Amino acid sequence: MSKEDCSSGIAILSFLTGTVIGAAVTLLVSPKTGKEVREMLATYGEDLKKRTSDLSGDLKDQAESLMDQGKEMIEKGKELISKGSGMVTHGKDYLEEKKKTLNAAIEAGKEAMQKEQEAVEPATAKSKK
Repeated sequence: MSKEDCSSGIAILSFLTGTVIGAAVTLLVSPKTGKEVREMLATYGEDLKKRTSDLSGDLKDQAESLMDQGKEMIEKGKELISKGSGMVTHGKDYLEEKKKTLNAAIEAGKEAMQKEQEAVEPATAKSKK
């Protein structure tokens, strides 16, 4: 939930609370008859009912919006995980290929060294005699 969504909800709730408190204070200090007070209460009640229904609709809309955003984030997360898994697989394949190339180079080096030693040994044996 963003700060703006939270702030607007708090502002509406504060306004409604202020309305109720203001109505109660007005009734306590007002020199009106019982019938007039009942009419005022009915008007305030209808107004409060309308505002709370509007607030619940707004909160429902905000909740739906947040749920949609959450679902989008989950989908993006799944996509990133999938891409990451693909990259790991590609990396493993690349390393395996390089390992094979390196092993082949090492074997070729060993074979070349063996051939060189075999070529050098007869010449060394003749020179020692």
